[in-house]
Amino acid sequence: PADQAYTTPLAIRVGDRDQIVSVGAYRAAAYDPQTGREIWRVGYRDGFSNVPRPVYGHGLVYIATGFNDPTLIAVRPDGAGDVTKTHIAWTVARGVPFTPSPILVGDELYMVSDIGVLSCLDARTGTTLYQARLPGNYSASPIFADGRLYFQSEEGVTTVVAPGKDFRRLATSRLDGAMLATMAVAGGAIFVRTDTHLY
Repeated sequence: PADQAYTTPLAIRVGDRDQIVSVGAYRAAAYDPQTGREIWRVGYRDGFSNVPRPVYGHGLVYIATGFNDPTLIAVRPDGAGDVTKTHIAWTVARGVPFTPSPILVGDELYMVSDIGVLSCLDARTGTTLYQARLPGNYSASPIFADGRLYFQSEEGVTTVVAPGKDFRRLATSRLDGAMLATMAVAGGAIFVRTDTHLY
């Protein structure tokens, strides 16, 4: 396996200090943005080519560990040094994505696996509140806009879901072409890029 990772670092505020959380192959770490010094790190034996970006909320950093066998780990970011054995609050191994990033809305963490399994977790405990099958395969990350969650499949289908502890599909729409890029929202409009058009 290769040692690369493709995830976007995340700036967070923990207590009175800033941290830059960077997810990499076999480990993730937080750095002091002023000095570049490592604050804490967490290791995972089987995780590389990481794509999902970390998510922060409820005093936890949520990290998807990547290929081959993805796990979602929730890490308390108030430690120092190697916190693998001391600061992982919970882990989930079922339905974890290789590619789409998780999204936190209120007290629930949502993730869709690359093959379309939508999971809603209690963000504090990692308890699975529901799982549902969405049509298609997924590379784009879900977004939350105007009180709704949007999940875009590679096949051009967007499924709109209500946030909450129970699965409620609000709408489904289809565009021609393949969708790999995450949609953007600005000025009250949604921008969607397919392999052939910008909508």
